[in-house]
Amino acid sequence: MVYLVRTCSFLKDWEKAWESIAGLSEHVRKEFKEVKASYFLSNIAGPIDQLHWVVEFESLADEERFAAKAMKDDAYGKAFMAFEGRLSPFVDRLYRRD
Repeated sequence: MVYLVRTCSFLKDWEKAWESIAGLSEHVRKEFKEVKASYFLSNIAGPIDQLHWVVEFESLADEERFAAKAMKDDAYGKAFMAFEGRLSPFVDRLYRRD
């Protein structure tokens, strides 16, 4: 399994930011067959305003196909525009499960 983990922090308008990110997660689950799961992790310790969006894939090739399609997906792009000023820029990390 391969995991794309996108980490950001809430800046303001927490409820609107949460609606946008949750809507994008649902869109990704429904529209991208490469995505096996999409969910959120929040910190118990450390910065409590931080959010980690986890997107699971069977393989790195599936993640790459997802990334290529996402760049062309209108709903995906509009969601990122809605994050402007509400969420910090995402920091992406890829992990594999050994």
